[in-house]
Amino acid sequence: MSDKIVKTIMRSKPIRMWIDGNCFNLKEYKWKQKRDIINSSNATKHNIKIVGNDKSIENNDKTIECDKNIENIAAKDTKEVCDIQLEADSQGILSTSIELPVFYYNKLNQHHFENINEIKSKTKTDIFIPKNEKTEKVVISGGDEGSIKEALNEIHCILGQIRNMAMALQFIAIRLTSEEIKTNFEKFKNEILAESSLRGMHESIFQKSLKLHLTIDIFVLLNEREKKEAVQALEDYKESVLKPMIEKSGPLKIHVAGIECMNNDYENVHILYAKAKILNETGEMTLQTLANGLSVHFYERGLLKKHQENIKLHMTLINTKYRAEPGSPRRRWIKRKSIDARKIMEKYKDYEFGQCDLNSIHIANISTLGKDGFYELLASVEL
Repeated sequence: MSDKIVKTIMRSKPIRMWIDGNCFNLKEYKWKQKRDIINSSNATKHNIKIVGNDKSIENNDKTIECDKNIENIAAKDTKEVCDIQLEADSQGILSTSIELPVFYYNKLNQHHFENINEIKSKTKTDIFIPKNEKTEKVVISGGDEGSIKEALNEIHCILGQIRNMAMALQFIAIRLTSEEIKTNFEKFKNEILAESSLRGMHESIFQKSLKLHLTIDIFVLLNEREKKEAVQALEDYKESVLKPMIEKSGPLKIHVAGIECMNNDYENVHILYAKAKILNETGEMTLQTLANGLSVHFYERGLLKKHQENIKLHMTLINTKYRAEPGSPRRRWIKRKSIDARKIMEKYKDYEFGQCDLNSIHIANISTLGKDGFYELLASVEL
């Protein structure tokens, strides 16, 4: 799977996210450039907000700053924060709670306690974050409903950013593993490996033929509730869109031909991919339209990691992040070594990989293989 998908996310729509069984729209953060993190104990003592620079945020998620007045923009199927359920104790203290996957508890406790402390101070509320307990909930308590709502809004904002910074765990896939495509891919791979003058070339950077696919979009589904929502969303899209489409057009085939790079510098390439489209596609029926529709559907259901305006349709052939040469250091600690793809682009620009039936769409786990050599599947729908 190409990591380019993660890095080309568009920002034209708000974060849309399921939180404790309800779907919310959340505004993006307004980032501010500030100095590196100072001593956290001193910051907490003096109610100082600890905020790092953008690089520290991107690399280890230690700092976060959200819009002071984060609002949930309600849509038909979203729940406004004003719908919170409040309980009062014997002393008249109000409280509300939300249940989250343990992943969020860990992140909030490890990297965002400064932000939680600031929210407490600003809203005059008390916020309890469970310590890695599946059975406990985040509890916000205070003297009035407005303060609790404000605190909850800002916590939602932090949760949205945590999810967007998290590593993708699942993706929507269209499998491209027909015998014709696999055979032509192996031929393409062997011919390139036989060419000794290609800088940076190594067998390990090629995709496995059993894993050839199109990535439509990505998820961070962290518990069974979120996974069930995604499975149901895929089934709903099949019934409402895909099934009527196939009934109207008849069986569809995907044609894979031609190669391209993710960047314009053919001398320094990290990802090489094949292009795909529906065979004999028309103005109404295109693979791009189908992919974009799937992405929008899952975004509206609050399930996507981030929103994409236009899906980059590609079948990954080479990705230098796969590189595993004998004797090399662990991949995460080394700078990726690019390839010189100029000769490849010259010779194989219009290479024919073949066709396959568009007869299923999957939700797959990124890091787990199935028994057949493809990614382990969370769900599938047959078309």
